[in-house]
Amino acid sequence: MTMADEFKAYAKKLGFPESETMGRILDILFPDEISRKIAQALHKPVRIGELAEITAIPLDVLQETAEQLFCRGAIARYLDPPDQYRLYPAMIELRDATVIHPDCPQALFELWEQLITKELADLTPYWKEKNVPEMLRVVPIEETVASQNLILDVDSARQIFREAEVIAAMPCPCRLQARRVGKEVDCPAPDDIDLCMQTNNFARAMLARGVGERLSNEEALRRIELAEDAGLVHQVRNNIKEDMMMCNCCSCCCSGLYMIHHLDYTPYAKSRFRVAFDASLCNGCGLCVKRCHFFAIDIDKNLKPKERVAQVDYDKCYGCGLCTLKCPTQALTMMEVRPREAVRTT
Repeated sequence: MTMADEFKAYAKKLGFPESETMGRILDILFPDEISRKIAQALHKPVRIGELAEITAIPLDVLQETAEQLFCRGAIARYLDPPDQYRLYPAMIELRDATVIHPDCPQALFELWEQLITKELADLTPYWKEKNVPEMLRVVPIEETVASQNLILDVDSARQIFREAEVIAAMPCPCRLQARRVGKEVDCPAPDDIDLCMQTNNFARAMLARGVGERLSNEEALRRIELAEDAGLVHQVRNNIKEDMMMCNCCSCCCSGLYMIHHLDYTPYAKSRFRVAFDASLCNGCGLCVKRCHFFAIDIDKNLKPKERVAQVDYDKCYGCGLCTLKCPTQALTMMEVRPREAVRTT
């Protein structure tokens, strides 16, 4: 099977110019002539009137099809202006948008899994060479750093959602993907509540697609606490904006953590913090090992129980604070290692 000509430019932009798997994904997302014409025309953001001129598709048909593609996650729609559409610029954004739609076919889940686990490794050298900036940033659990009297405005998950005008929650794309392909094993995340959340225009877009649940600010804060109790890593958009998103991630399901552990690629920026360890206080209980999704902490089980202490690989630490939150002896604490200016503003 060869990739359809109208998809080649888009597949190249996504980083998969010769991928049969990506070709099959795009075939599913754009199944007919009208949707393919739309995809081919959206090499740049285009308003619906201009799109009608480019494609020669009747406006009423075009509007209906474009909105269907938007709701299914095949294309994105701007809220300002509200009639402008675009293709998703990154593979993982397209994956996330498509799999959360309730009618996403099983074949699409399986193709995304094939692409991520079998073909993504070929892109790692390209990303490293191009120095592609990290899309997400880890933010620490505030309780683990609050005693330091630091300004946590850019590092505060709670402040982001406390001040948001609109908040929506949606199913976690990674967790949903893992479950649909039978990959999830003992995931710590609760299975009866959505913990991926967006604010303002990101939230409005989810609600417009019909895939989001609108939350109050108080409910969003409650879900942040649930994520921390479950031992999930807070990750937000890697800049400072009014429109934000937050994932609460686990190493068993998260595609980004899979890239770190299996592809030697880092799609996340570290927080401004890093764990500090006092071996004299460690009782070797191992709680920190279980809570570290970055595999930065280990305990030598060959030693006698009374001799066991944690071993910390500081280079692997992303500064999430999960280990320190439950440390019974306070052998693990958080320290600031990067200035506020390290957080991107664009």
